[in-house]
Amino acid sequence: MSDHRDEKLESLLHSRRVEAARLDLATRISLKAQTVPQIQNISLWQSLRQLFSELHLPKPGYVLASALVLGHGDGFQYDSGQLDDSRCQLYNDAEHDPRR
Repeated sequence: MSDHRDEKLESLLHSRRVEAARLDLATRISLKAQTVPQIQNISLWQSLRQLFSELHLPKPGYVLASALVLGHGDGFQYDSGQLDDSRCQLYNDAEHDPRR
């Protein structure tokens, strides 16, 4: 089946008329490029906006990134002994809650 498609594609490509490039193509490209400004003086704020627009994340991505940063910062705030003691205390308080 693929041989049939290959033959059909080859026949289409051979029957297609190929236009030759115009002789002044290189001249037209270089003249057009000369009118386009190559160096733009932009402010730092504008360059940051362009950077963030290129690296745009959907809203769930921002939520996940924020949660990771907050969790990471929270992990550095406590040393492991404090964190384990506070978790154990919360667990014990909930387990021996007199309201139950």
